[in-house]
Amino acid sequence: MQNKKNLGHPVTIVLCLLLFPVLVQGVAAESSCTFIRMWGSYEGGPSTTSNGVAADASDKVYVTDTGNNRILVFSSDGSILSRWNLNWTEPEKLDVASPYGIAVDSSHNVYITDRENNTVQKYTPWGLTTIWGSEGTGDGQFSHPTGVAVDSSANVYVADTGNNRIQKFHSTGTYLMQWGSYGTPDGSFNAPMDVTVDSSGHVYVADTGNKRIQKFSPDGTFLVKWGTSGTGEGQFSTPTGIAVDSKGNVYVADLTSRVQEFNPAGEFLTTCDTGATTNDVAVDPSGTIYALLQSGPHWKIGKYGTRDSASLAASTPGVHTTFSVFVEQTTPRVTPTTSLMTAPPTSPATIATPTMTPTTRVTIVSPTLTPTMDSDTKIAEPGEQPAENERILEEQGNILDQITAFLGKLLGRK
Repeated sequence: MQNKKNLGHPVTIVLCLLLFPVLVQGVAAESSCTFIRMWGSYEGGPSTTSNGVAADASDKVYVTDTGNNRILVFSSDGSILSRWNLNWTEPEKLDVASPYGIAVDSSHNVYITDRENNTVQKYTPWGLTTIWGSEGTGDGQFSHPTGVAVDSSANVYVADTGNNRIQKFHSTGTYLMQWGSYGTPDGSFNAPMDVTVDSSGHVYVADTGNKRIQKFSPDGTFLVKWGTSGTGEGQFSTPTGIAVDSKGNVYVADLTSRVQEFNPAGEFLTTCDTGATTNDVAVDPSGTIYALLQSGPHWKIGKYGTRDSASLAASTPGVHTTFSVFVEQTTPRVTPTTSLMTAPPTSPATIATPTMTPTTRVTIVSPTLTPTMDSDTKIAEPGEQPAENERILEEQGNILDQITAFLGKLLGRK
């Protein structure tokens, strides 16, 4: 009621008319990205959580549906293409309990971190799957890995969150190197949640607990850092997602309602306002931004930016891919006294569990893995977009609220 009274004051009305264009420009300037579309579910259910998003060069968007133990694949317009069910039918086998981070390389290989089982999984277009890792602090072992990235040379980088380090592997799972430890000095981490790599091989890490971004050379040499705690430009609350575009610009999702963009040196460029808690971000080769959003129990993908319509892939909605999975297990480089992981839960078929040694490699042929068409507990539906009128009204309401707040301060709410 107080706001309505203030807006009814003649001076207030005049000031509103004078200030409206300025405030509108100010609101628009806060977010330089262009909203394209949004899709997601209003019936996710209590088990639905999502943590990772990735985009490839073929206009496909991949999402880790963590709570439902599956990967969802969409076309760039939000049409569902396939669901990869990562559960296994044998009760005695360990489930893929927590697909978390996800990355896709130029050959369309998909890499997933399984946070609870402390493994990394690689799915190739030909059906070969490689799994590596186990719980621990040794080379190639993990403590709740989250983010994953792959460079142009097929090297895989994993944010080993619980061990406060980054580990580097060949795409076959062979351990290469690591860097980092707990702390605040340059090159140290506090629960790093995500990692990405640019076209030159530079590695960017979302150092979540330290509320900053760190940049490294491919061999782990510290180069630069930026960010402090806060909500201003270049500051972070809880940076959990990071991505880089073809020009080397860095995008950071901050568990706030925004994605911030920086140049390769860490200088702030702009902010893309998403309007909801932003868990992760991906950027496709054309520069289009895909943000993984959470609003209450609802999970959505927001698509932002502009692109040449001629470059859009003609994806057919409703096409579901079938994968025949061949699993190759590579054990990490550890001493014989270190506890080694047993044969992974890779197939519903009954197999003999071999005795594992540090050099053992096991190949298992599984039955066909077919994406399900279940209609319950979905995080996404094809092509769902907010009503245009509602979005416009919401923007107008936000502008009016800012005008009212400004005038309240200016007039002393008289």
